[in-house]
Amino acid sequence: MKHHLYFDYGYDSSDQRKITLIKQNHFDGVFLFWREYLDEVVADIRKAQLAIETLHLPFENCNDLWLTKMTSSYWDLVHRGVEDAHRLDIPTVIFHVSSTSTPPEISDIGLKRFSELLKKCEVYRINLALENLRRLDYLDALFAKFSSPYLKFCFDSGHANAFTKNIEQFPWEKYQSYLHCLHLHDNNGLRDQHLPPFLGTINWTLLISNLKRCQYQGPLTVESVKHPSLDLTEEAFLEQIKKAHVQMENLWLGNEN
Repeated sequence: MKHHLYFDYGYDSSDQRKITLIKQNHFDGVFLFWREYLDEVVADIRKAQLAIETLHLPFENCNDLWLTKMTSSYWDLVHRGVEDAHRLDIPTVIFHVSSTSTPPEISDIGLKRFSELLKKCEVYRINLALENLRRLDYLDALFAKFSSPYLKFCFDSGHANAFTKNIEQFPWEKYQSYLHCLHLHDNNGLRDQHLPPFLGTINWTLLISNLKRCQYQGPLTVESVKHPSLDLTEEAFLEQIKKAHVQMENLWLGNEN
């Protein structure tokens, strides 16, 4: 299996140092969060022969999607992100469809905006992967209303454990046909800590079993970020993530040793 990780994993080091350490730990690829001036880092990552799996679109003020009048430049940044993914040949973008436990109600204007975004992704042949957050009903509404080979699902283990608290009873039957990519990280079940897998309360044996049952075939992608509870150097942090990848792959192969 391919081993991917979040490129901006929280240490104050240069992009080039991150690339060097990622290569030294034998990862296969990364996913990026959208930022201004992506061209240089994308070129450097590809020069190191690392795959770029996805580009995470901006999500600050994402509840503006559903408001009659947007209060920020959020939507313009989302479209810029999709255009950058197209220009830089990144095949999938990750999208948050709501924020907090009490987002604005699903609205016609929000559905219209989402339709336009999905159409842009279809024209560019980019996958639009929706991520599970605090409210699954927003995902359900969009998957029910829109049908497209480019409409996908990104499963986030930390959100299922800390936000919806249903990771062991996650409704895979609703989402498995859309499952396209993963954000794997751990927490204490109370907060979204983005710990490396196996350092929190998630039952990884069960989760890997469920992913296998869904016939997931993509990379194991870890979205862990430096946390104050872990007193680790950058090198040790990446070694911990790689160790978690190996443990998950062993579970996948039925070898728990």
